[in-house]
This record gives sequence, structure tokens and C-alpha cells, in this order.
Amino acid sequence: MRKKGCRSAITGSAFPRIHLRRLCLASLATTALGMAANASAAQPDGVSLSGLVTAGPTVTSNVGGASRYGVDSGPYRPNYIAMNGSETLSPDMAAYFRLAGRFFADNGQTVGQLFNTNAIVGLRGSLGDLALGYTRDFMFDFLTIPGFSGSWFGGIWGSPQGPFLNFGGVYSPARVGSFDADRTNGEALANAAKYTKQFGPLKLGAMYALGERTTSINDGSTYSLGALYETPRYGAAVAYTDFRDSSTPTSRGHFQTMGLGAKWNIGESTIAGSYTRVRNALTNGAIDTFGTGATVPVGESYTINLHYQYMKGNAALQDRYAHQVLLKLDKALSLRTHVYLQAAFQKAGGTADAKAFINGAAGPSDSNKQVLSGLFVEHAF
Repeated sequence: MRKKGCRSAITGSAFPRIHLRRLCLASLATTALGMAANASAAQPDGVSLSGLVTAGPTVTSNVGGASRYGVDSGPYRPNYIAMNGSETLSPDMAAYFRLAGRFFADNGQTVGQLFNTNAIVGLRGSLGDLALGYTRDFMFDFLTIPGFSGSWFGGIWGSPQGPFLNFGGVYSPARVGSFDADRTNGEALANAAKYTKQFGPLKLGAMYALGERTTSINDGSTYSLGALYETPRYGAAVAYTDFRDSSTPTSRGHFQTMGLGAKWNIGESTIAGSYTRVRNALTNGAIDTFGTGATVPVGESYTINLHYQYMKGNAALQDRYAHQVLLKLDKALSLRTHVYLQAAFQKAGGTADAKAFINGAAGPSDSNKQVLSGLFVEHAF
């Protein structure tokens, strides 16, 4: 078995260092965020092991009325271990698999089940790419991986949450609030079949995840559609996911999520914007999120990410809203090791009792403001 890190993905000395850094960051982000099918399928025959470990001290200004200090997993990319394998079946077809799971570096525990990010087998070739198993939908694949959403700029801290504790979300362990309500931080689906096809700069995708209930084929099932257009200078995407919760035999959660994204590459820098809307079909509660961000390299080893987003709930959510600003300063120590400082500030409003709640914080503030910051070491292998 061979290990495959970022260093093995970029060989030779002909690239200027700034280009090496940019290619390496893109490679690490793609792998660590779990863009499974196409990345693993494109590797040579055999099996590879990859992963990422990140942790650091964090400070939260207000969690239920008190400050919190801890050593936590890094927010930008999750800790994970993945195995990828592929086999060439013919000149225009290959089989592949990916098994990947996230874990907490601060305590060593897994995030739920063992392979909680990907457990897929697939075929790729001239007719497209078909992946079967446990995988993510196009709100993540087409809005986050290409670099449009807040999750791209700040990881879990950049994914929208806010003062919407009555939204009725089902993605957090407590199954409350609006944790990753628009799915851009990557919520995997079981029993899924996902198909993608590339047409030059345009990539189209369709996905269906069966609820596996005896009542009807649609009961507990989810579907997702997406389109991604990318050139070296511009990019745009649209995605839609109709999610029906099938986590228990009696669960009935139903959430409709759509998103748009656009970006412009200016030399080594990127400016991007996104819009998402998620609606709880059972309560009619809805959240609109508008975001814009920039990634700017500074010198040969520093990169700055800056992101702003505005989250707005409808009348069913008491018209609450939140503004959030995120900053990330990254220092590349090598192609595979980074240290970074990241901070997020959120201010909520709309009602007198609106509570700020940054995604990834241990809990909501008891006021309308919350600050989350940390210094992290990140190593990929």
C-alpha cells in the first residue's frame, strides 16, 4: 500500500513556488473536503491512503453566557482518513472505490459511524461517472468544492447557522436549530446513486438516495441536481437538493435547498459569491443566505481568506437575521503542513432575544453577538 500526499501530486521543479502553493492548497482542499468519486477514479491502478490531522487552541466569546476555552479540531478542513482504489477495466472505463471517515483530533473519537464521509464504489468512463453508496449531494460538490460557498472560505465556521433555533433542522447531533441547513458543509446521504458527466467546461449531475421504506419509493428518499461551469478565469454553479429524512423508521423531516454560485479568478486571487435558500417543508420556515468572499495570496507562503454572509429568516422564523464576517490567515510551512489563524464574528437581530450562533461553536451566545477564534496546525498525508 502506498501513501499519497500533496507532495506526490506535484512533481518536478519547473513550477514557481507560488504556483506550487496554489496547486497544493487546491489539492488538499479537494481531498480533505471529500470530493470522492472523480478524484479517486483518476488515480492509477492500486490503493492509496490519504488523510489530514488538524487541531489548535480556540476561544469562544460567549456560549450560554460564559467564555469557552478549548483545544479543538481545525475548522477549515476536517480531520479524516481515506482509502482510494481504482482498476482500469478497458481503455475507456475504470472501477474505483473510496472509504473515508472524519474524526476529532482533540479526543480521537469518530464523527458517528466509521465511514461517515464516503463509502462508495463506482465506474467511470466516456459515458460519465456513476458512484453508488454513501456520499454527498451537489450542494456540496458544486457549490463548496469549486470555491463558491462560505464553507469553502472558512470550513464549518463559514457554513451558515445563525439565530434560527426554531428552524427544526436535523443535521446536528441534537437535531435542532439550523446547523449546516443549506448542506454546503457536506451532509452525506445513504443508499445513493450519483451520476455526473463532463461536457467540456460544463459538468452536469443527478443523484437519488433511496429511503428504503416499504411504504413507497419516495418515502424518506432524497434527490439532488446540479450544474457546474468552470474555465480558468470564471466559474458558475447551480444546485438543488430535496431532502427527506430517513435516519429513523418514523422520521419525517423534509427540506428543500437550492443554491447559486459565481466566481472570478484574477491572477492568483479569487472573488466569489453565493446564494442559498433552504425551506423546512413541514413548518414553512425558510432561510436565505447571501455570501461573498475573496482568497488572496500574499508573498510566497501566506494566503488570506475573507468572507461575509447575511442570513435572513422568514416570518415563520420571526424575521430574525444575522451578519457574519470570517477571516483566515494561512502560512504554508511546506506543501503538506500549514498553520493558520481563523476568526469569525456574528451579530444577530430581528427580535430582542435573537441569539448569535456561529456554526461550529459549542452552543449559542446568550446575546446577539458571538466571536469564535483559534490558531491551528494542519498536516496532510
